[in-house]
Amino acid sequence: MRLKDLVSVAAGIVISSVLATQDVVAQKAKRYHKVGNLKVDTGFNKQYFDDFMIPFQEFSDLHNCKITIKSKKIRTTMAARPQFLSLLLGKKNRRYVIVVNKDKSFEGVHLKHVPPAARIGLFAHELMHIRDYESRKVSGVMERGIQYLTHKGKKKVEHYTDSLTIAAGFGQQLHNWAAYVLYDSDASKEYKFYKENIYMTPACILTQIEETLPQQQTGLEL
Repeated sequence: MRLKDLVSVAAGIVISSVLATQDVVAQKAKRYHKVGNLKVDTGFNKQYFDDFMIPFQEFSDLHNCKITIKSKKIRTTMAARPQFLSLLLGKKNRRYVIVVNKDKSFEGVHLKHVPPAARIGLFAHELMHIRDYESRKVSGVMERGIQYLTHKGKKKVEHYTDSLTIAAGFGQQLHNWAAYVLYDSDASKEYKFYKENIYMTPACILTQIEETLPQQQTGLEL
C-alpha cells in the first residue's frame, strides 16, 4: 500500500473516532437539562422535579452548588454524595450527585410509588446531606465517608441529617416519608428493618418537631 493510501486510511480512522466521540457526547447531553447549577437527568420526570424544587428553593445556600440528578442502580431509594475528584479542586469547584435508584428488582421503596408530600421530605433530606458536606473541609467530608463504614457511624450521620431537615422546616414532610416507608410501602421486611434502625422513626421525628417548634416561636418573638 502506498504512503498516500496509508495516510488516507489513517485520516479516515481519526475522523470516524472523532465523529463517534461527538455522538457519545451529544447523546449524554440530551440525557440532561440544566436549570441554573442543577443538571437534571431527563428520566427524572417533571412531577419529581417540581417536588424537588420546593425544598431546593428554600435552601438558598445551595443554589450555587453544582448538583447533578441522575439515575443509577443503587441499594437505596436515593443518595446524595460528592464527586470525589472535585473535592481536590477547591470548595468552589465541588460537584455533587443525587442518584435515583432505577433498579426494577430493588426490594426497597421506588420513587414512583412515593406520595408527593413524602417525596418532598426525602428530597429535603438528600439536600441536607449536601448542606452538611458544604459545611466541611475535605477532611470532614472524608470523615463522613469513614463513618458510613459502620452501623453506629451511619446511624449518627443519618440522624444528624434528619435533624437538619427538621430544623430547615421540612419535619412534617420527613415524617410523611418515614411513615410511608415503614407502614405503607411494599418494601421488604429487611429494608424496613434497615430504615428503622438507621434513620429517625416517625415517632422520633414528631418528638423533635415538637421540641423545635418552641425554639422557632421564641426566635420569632425576639
